[in-house]
Amino acid sequence: MKRVLFGLLGVAAAHAQAAELYVPGTVDDPHVRTAVYLSEDNRNMSAAVELRLADPGDDALRMPEAYQWQLADSYLLFGLKDQAEAIYQNLAATSDDKVRIAKSRLQVAKFDYQRGYTAQARAVLLRQRESLPEELLPQWQDLLSRVQLAEQRYGEAAETLTELDNADAQSSYARYNLAVALIKDGRAPQGQTVLDRIGRLVPHDAEELALRDRANTSLGWHFLQQQQGGTAGPIFERVRVDGPFSNRALLGLGWAHMAPQGKRVTKAQVGDEPTQADPFTTFSTLGALVRPGFLEDDIFKRAGLRAFSLQKASKEEQENLKRALVPWVELISRDPMNTAVQEAWLAIPYTLDRLGAHTQALQYYEKAIEVLENARARMTTALDSIKQGRMVETIVRREIDSEAGWTWHMRDLPDAPETYFLQSLLAEHRFQEALKNYRDVRMLARNLDSWNDRLRTVQRAATDHDRPGLQIDEVVERAANDWEAPWKGLQIRLRPESTLSPPGRYSDTAPAEPQVSMLLQLAQTPRRFNGPLERSQALYERIANLREQVAQAGAAQSQLLRDMATEELEGQKRQIERYLIEARFSLARLYDRQRKGDSNEP
Repeated sequence: MKRVLFGLLGVAAAHAQAAELYVPGTVDDPHVRTAVYLSEDNRNMSAAVELRLADPGDDALRMPEAYQWQLADSYLLFGLKDQAEAIYQNLAATSDDKVRIAKSRLQVAKFDYQRGYTAQARAVLLRQRESLPEELLPQWQDLLSRVQLAEQRYGEAAETLTELDNADAQSSYARYNLAVALIKDGRAPQGQTVLDRIGRLVPHDAEELALRDRANTSLGWHFLQQQQGGTAGPIFERVRVDGPFSNRALLGLGWAHMAPQGKRVTKAQVGDEPTQADPFTTFSTLGALVRPGFLEDDIFKRAGLRAFSLQKASKEEQENLKRALVPWVELISRDPMNTAVQEAWLAIPYTLDRLGAHTQALQYYEKAIEVLENARARMTTALDSIKQGRMVETIVRREIDSEAGWTWHMRDLPDAPETYFLQSLLAEHRFQEALKNYRDVRMLARNLDSWNDRLRTVQRAATDHDRPGLQIDEVVERAANDWEAPWKGLQIRLRPESTLSPPGRYSDTAPAEPQVSMLLQLAQTPRRFNGPLERSQALYERIANLREQVAQAGAAQSQLLRDMATEELEGQKRQIERYLIEARFSLARLYDRQRKGDSNEP
């Protein structure tokens, strides 16, 4: 038993000794392992600082490969793309991990694309085409096509997504981009086919469901612009009643009934019928709105519409106009700040006027003016709030100390007047990246403030004490007055010794003085003392300089965000004012017709 116990202890000791032995910068280095943990926790700046502590020579390119990969990833994730790219280039020449090299280049290109540097992103992607591993081709195609779409290179984007004939490996988002590229490039029939297939897919999650709604909405409006209302209507009916694209689809569904029906495109022309099961089994679509009795017995009762008749019009035209009112009546019950809802408020009285219900049209125009005036007032309030910067401050305050850097994303939206009107802008890369920069600047400012407080603590410890300050002469005088001889009070007593022999004669030579070699040398008196207080003062001045630079960068990013938000809101306000002008003009025309006695409403 003792032998077994000692054997186990020996093995444990051997393992412990082996664990303590590591080469700096390797995977076993505690700094590297700590950096990996910090990076997985989205603390990318701390991970980079931890790795820098493991590099005594301050030369990352001479460190082991594991160190370089982790440092480059931490730099890029925090947003320091130039520092990361220098290390990636060195690894490309020294590492044998081709897949990881390719992934790093894709990440650099994605960083450039999201920051708006599309030319740099395209150059990086085109350079790596020949050496790209097969498993990364779909990602490469998707990213390059998005870059080309951003640069309005629609033909090149379509070629990128089709040249390899690997549609089965591409995501639904890449197929949607292909459809957009084909339509923009003038190959509308091919783009319509791709959009139709996406509009019929069976969704597996909420994102695919939203993508399908978006594809159907885009395809419906495409046919509507081509004066093919008969084809656009059924496509709009595929969209969910409640979804991010439902308002736009409801508006389009109404105009599809009003527009010339044209020659309807059949399913075979748009796209082959899919083989999967019917996806419309667990939620309502807009098609339910045009099915009598599906939602309510008479949807017009909710809008307060009385019976009306269309004079000098065919029965078919009258029915089409009434069908157009169905989705619009549903639409005006929704948020009046939505552009589609505002347009519906104008479309309903326009349709009523054509139906001959002039009095009801007049009432709806008056109501539309009231709704639009309220919308303009709310937009003015939102513009004032934007100028105060409250929304941006609320967004970044939630995670002000996060070190996620480039990978940071908004978790929720602040409860501010302007938030709803900026939903489309908040989803754009140009706003997101500027917001990340501003949030990172605020985080750095707080970090500097923290270090400033620590240095003040050092200074207080060195200067704040209970002893009064004295001059050097006073200190010497006090020391002299307080000094006592160490032999003070010592009593020495002598006694005669009678047993000693008489002194003899010493004939040897006297010993020479011992030669002592000095191992220590006196140092020169320092010109300036550099203790903790002095070092903290130098750091304090450096932090003050950095805080000024960070404040300037933060002010610039904050102004950029306000400018983008203001431009977006002012554009929406101008749209509301155009709707107001149109509503007032139509109302004045109706009053003028009534004055002249032209109204023929029964």
